[in-house]
Amino acid sequence: MSANDPNKTVADLAPPETHNMPGLWGVQTFLGIGIALALIGWMITKIDLKQVWLDIVACNKWYAFVGFLAHYATYPVRGMRWKRALGHMPVEGSVSKFGLVVFFYNAVDNVVPGKLGDLYAAHLARINFRVRRTTALGSLFFLRLIDAWIVLVLAVLSSFLIFRDTLPTSVAWGLIGGLTLALVLTAILTPLVIYRKSLPNWVPKTMREVIEAFQAGMWPARKQLAAIGGLTVTVWVLEAVWTLCLMLAFDLKFSVVEIVFLLQLPLLASTFPLTPSGAGLVEATLYGCLRLLGVAHPTAASVTVLNRLIDSWLHIWLGLVAWIFRHQLGLFSWRERSGLLSIISGPPGPPGPPPAT
Repeated sequence: MSANDPNKTVADLAPPETHNMPGLWGVQTFLGIGIALALIGWMITKIDLKQVWLDIVACNKWYAFVGFLAHYATYPVRGMRWKRALGHMPVEGSVSKFGLVVFFYNAVDNVVPGKLGDLYAAHLARINFRVRRTTALGSLFFLRLIDAWIVLVLAVLSSFLIFRDTLPTSVAWGLIGGLTLALVLTAILTPLVIYRKSLPNWVPKTMREVIEAFQAGMWPARKQLAAIGGLTVTVWVLEAVWTLCLMLAFDLKFSVVEIVFLLQLPLLASTFPLTPSGAGLVEATLYGCLRLLGVAHPTAASVTVLNRLIDSWLHIWLGLVAWIFRHQLGLFSWRERSGLLSIISGPPGPPGPPPAT
């Protein structure tokens, strides 16, 4: 059985899955939240909160609002991209539903560490799009790999263009971390590419079926690649607009290269696995990048705080609102899995023949 066989459905590609939600609220989550709060609490002691508040109140609200719109517009675009990545599979769900799931699981990712939000995204895909979790993870892995290399390449180019003579140690460590992530993802991908057509005979049957399901999600149809590429460019243009508008809100004028630097270096820090989306380290990285570009301490602190309020904290609260109104939005969660199972199973068939007497 091949993962690329068009006659096979998603369900054919791997053994049945349970519908239990991934364990998000374990010790690792509370430890990650604790570390993040400790780091943020320590940074708060280093800034003048009154001055930060005055700076935020005095900033250009129109630029901040346009930046907010640009940033949150990336989620429906990411939803379109994910649907395209799964376009060769018999999935169910509209583009808007994909965008909603992307928005919601990224809100979860702001709360749980270690990119556990991706596991939850695959779980939501299983429930809402009737696609295997393993297959959904394969598609998410493909998109993560694309984004990881884009972030790394842009971060390296912008860093070396800005700091031509001496690369600051903090920037160098950020680039090393991003390179490590990109290489790890690529190392996972390599054997899947090598054995795309046939797996070694020594791979157990159950594992073989799981790998085939993962590969099925990881390889989009060729006709979708152009659209995925265009949507990826759109995502990063919108993110650059968000960063540009945030800087203009505080009357900070940077070149295109500097805007790319301010966008990509904190994103490298967001891969830090011990805290939710790198919380604590992202703030320190953005603040440090602004200081390296000559922004004064009070302003750098204010920009960092507003960035995280819009990007992370507001997203968590909006995600909570989406959870509360999930029924009206048409979003199924693990709590509705019993009802969904009956939908997936379909209506009962005609009664069978009477038992032999």
